[in-house]
Amino acid sequence: MPLTLHPLKVKDQLKAYQCLTATALGGKTPLATWAFSPHYIWKDVLGYFWAEVDGWWCLFAEHSDRLFMPLPPIGPKAGGREPLPGSLKDAFAHVMAFMDSKNKGTQPARIENIPAELKDVVQTWGYSFTSKDSDYLYRTSDLVHLKANAYKSQRAAYNRFSRAHRFRVAPYRILDRDGCLALFHRWINQKEEIVVPQVGASAEISRLMLKEAGSAHRVVLQEFRELGLTGRVVWVDGSIKAYAFGYPRSREVFCILMEVADRSISGLAQYLFREFCREIQEYPFVNTMTDLGLPSVARTKHAYRPMQMIPNYIASQPS
Repeated sequence: MPLTLHPLKVKDQLKAYQCLTATALGGKTPLATWAFSPHYIWKDVLGYFWAEVDGWWCLFAEHSDRLFMPLPPIGPKAGGREPLPGSLKDAFAHVMAFMDSKNKGTQPARIENIPAELKDVVQTWGYSFTSKDSDYLYRTSDLVHLKANAYKSQRAAYNRFSRAHRFRVAPYRILDRDGCLALFHRWINQKEEIVVPQVGASAEISRLMLKEAGSAHRVVLQEFRELGLTGRVVWVDGSIKAYAFGYPRSREVFCILMEVADRSISGLAQYLFREFCREIQEYPFVNTMTDLGLPSVARTKHAYRPMQMIPNYIASQPS
C-alpha cells in the first residue's frame, strides 16, 4: 500500500515530540537520535519526509533516490492510547515493503537507530540486524568535577586555558552567527577529522555528511531557537573562539549535538565541554553521541570515562 510522504518542516517538531513521548520506549532510551533536531539539521543534505501508518509516525530520509528510515515507527497519535506490539509489527512490515518498492531493489530496506530493548522484540519478527556506532553516556557530575587521576589531563588543560586568556562564556545569539560560521571554516582547516552527528549508517552517507557538515552547522546557527537548542559561545580576547549546542533528550539525559573550538588555543575544547556540562547539571547524564568510527574522536571520548556505551542497531529485510 503506498504512503503519502510529506516534506519534513520545522513545524513538524511538535508532532514528532508528541509521538516520541507518547510511546513508552521513547521516554526510556537515551539514544541521541530519538529526537527531532539531530535529523532536521541535515535537511539540506538528505531529503526528509514523514508519513503515518495506522497511527505510527514514520520518518524517512532519501539519498540518491533511495529511502531509508532514520528512526523506527513511533507513536501513537497524540491523545491516543499506545498501540499494541502487534500493530508495530504491522507498521514495520508496511514501511519495509514501501521502501523496497521505492528503492526498486537497489539496496535492502533498512530502519536505523533501534535501541537494544526494541531489537529484542523486532528480531523475533524475522528481520536481520547490524550494529551501529554506540552513543557515549556520562554522569554529568563526573564531567563537571573532573576528580581523581582519571581526569588529570583534562583538569590540566582546563586550568592552562583559564590562566592564559581573557575570556567569557555567553548564551548564543543570532548576532553571533557570522562569527561562529567564520570559526567553523577555520576549524575545518585545522581538523583532519570533522565530527558530525550520525544519521545514516552507510559509508556513502557518512562521507557525504562529513563533507557537508557546514550545512548542518548553518541550520543550527540559524534555527536554534525554533529547534529548542541550548547554545553557548566562548569569547577569547574579543573574538568567538568556540561554540556548542545541545538539547534535552529526556528529563535525565542532555545531548551534546555539536562542539567547535579553535584548536590553536590550548585547553579551549576542554574548557568549553566542562563549562557547558556545568550549566546543564539539572540533567544527571550527558550523551555525546557517537565517535563515527574515527579513532581520534574515540580516544577523546573514552578519556572522559563513559559510564555506558549505548548500543544501537539497524534492522533490514533478510537477504
